[in-house]
Amino acid sequence: MIDVAETGAVACQMFTAGQYDLVLMDRQMPVMDGLTATRTIRAWEKANNRPPTPIIAVTASALKGDREVCLASGCTAYLTKPIKQNVLLQAIKDYSVIAPPPSQQDREPPDKSFRANRKLAERTPAYLKNCRQNVVAMDEALDRADFEAVTILGHNMRGSGGAFGFQAITDIGAGLQQAAERADVDASRKWVTELSTYLDRVEAI
Repeated sequence: MIDVAETGAVACQMFTAGQYDLVLMDRQMPVMDGLTATRTIRAWEKANNRPPTPIIAVTASALKGDREVCLASGCTAYLTKPIKQNVLLQAIKDYSVIAPPPSQQDREPPDKSFRANRKLAERTPAYLKNCRQNVVAMDEALDRADFEAVTILGHNMRGSGGAFGFQAITDIGAGLQQAAERADVDASRKWVTELSTYLDRVEAI
């Protein structure tokens, strides 16, 4: 099962309430950033005598020293956006906690990349629904000139689209982020319309 947290604070709450094999931690999130969330999770694990869960930092930044900063915060590994699906699946395969062997009746294929790929496929409808909700949220944000909200949503889609096999969403997300950072309302609305049109085509397949 794959769960999605919209903020770093929510990610910490979900982590302490559940049990996860691996965490993909976006560095840039509202309320609480990914590195603060990682440090919070590591402190909770230590206080509760829990073994460290693999946390893969996901960031759009590729500046010198970023990898070291992420690892120093407690991240296990580091990936830069946009992330190709095969790179993400390999990282999941390399760093996931190995679960106990399943019973004979519910045994899954041993290849973890296959299981990870299937999990992503199962999550795809919910992901596309979330993108559709982003269209509405960004239209409303642009009505009130809230470019920060559009920037964050564009940033998130830029990082997630390719991982789910939708390179166009990654490209649109990048365009949205750049337009919103310039406070260009016309360009931002154009990208939102393009996202809506693309989702219409995907849902029609």
